[in-house]
Amino acid sequence: MPSLRLSRRLLALVSFCLSNLPSGIGQEPFRVKFRVVRDMIVVPVTINGAGPFDFLVDTGSTDTIIDRKLAEELHLPSAGTMILETAEGKAATPLAQTDSLSMGGATVRGLNLGVVNHYANLLSNVRGSLGEDFLRSFDLLIDNRRHLIQFESGTGSLADRLTGEHLPLSVNGLYEQELTHNRLVVVGRIFELGNKDVKLLLDSGTPSIVLFTTLNTSTLVSGASFSYSLGGILGRGSLVDPQVARFLQLGEKAFIDLTVFVPRGKIPPMDVDGLLPTALFRSIFISHSGKFVILDPSTNAALGQSKPAPHPDADISVVRSLQTESRE
Repeated sequence: MPSLRLSRRLLALVSFCLSNLPSGIGQEPFRVKFRVVRDMIVVPVTINGAGPFDFLVDTGSTDTIIDRKLAEELHLPSAGTMILETAEGKAATPLAQTDSLSMGGATVRGLNLGVVNHYANLLSNVRGSLGEDFLRSFDLLIDNRRHLIQFESGTGSLADRLTGEHLPLSVNGLYEQELTHNRLVVVGRIFELGNKDVKLLLDSGTPSIVLFTTLNTSTLVSGASFSYSLGGILGRGSLVDPQVARFLQLGEKAFIDLTVFVPRGKIPPMDVDGLLPTALFRSIFISHSGKFVILDPSTNAALGQSKPAPHPDADISVVRSLQTESRE
């Protein structure tokens, strides 16, 4: 979800000691099935061994978030306060301390979570979201066709088994001349914007492409607009216009006649030019360790035969590379 977009500034001392590390290094890839809610990924997680609880997987969010009611139910101790900067502005938000946070058996220890009110009211039965402060510990393959995430700590068998163009990935943005952190930014080109480079945030928490600039083209439906929650859980709904991007280039991959949404009125300063949903692809491999992404990867057949998966259903589905057509 396009929420909690910019890096936080802590108002109290927060420990980021070596205990804030993932467990499971050197093992075979972890795997977890997910369900789709409004084109977004929801997975079961455990917190300090309790759960499972449904959390959104949000690569577009810098921080992991928990609903206040759940934090109180788990008696999570306070870890100070942080400032979240959203499309609506700054908001002081309490932090809750965890001993462990796990998804599909993979664990990050010592992670502090932002506590917000009424998160569960936004998505049915969803109690929070996993941001990049959790996800950055892993390389992960999101398979949208099979509703499956495979992930591992550091470079390992997933990277070896997958083939496709390695598109450079930046883990920083730039906001008011300051670096923002825990970001996943790829560079593309859009014909209507003069074929210049545009910085797009890989976002599993948004169902649609959003651009923070107007295209040189007509709206899909003349005069049509509707509300879109650009600011996410702490932001406000914004009127957006549906438009057509005739040609979007991402490395060697091209998309034709994509529907994109452009907010109306004055757009708050952002550290990227737009949001690129991971749901656009049949599958996507995000390598935090190697700082690259593979869009619609295929399996390496030779390695697949020499290195069978540890479980019969743990293989990675072969995905055609999509060169000049949009996702089916």
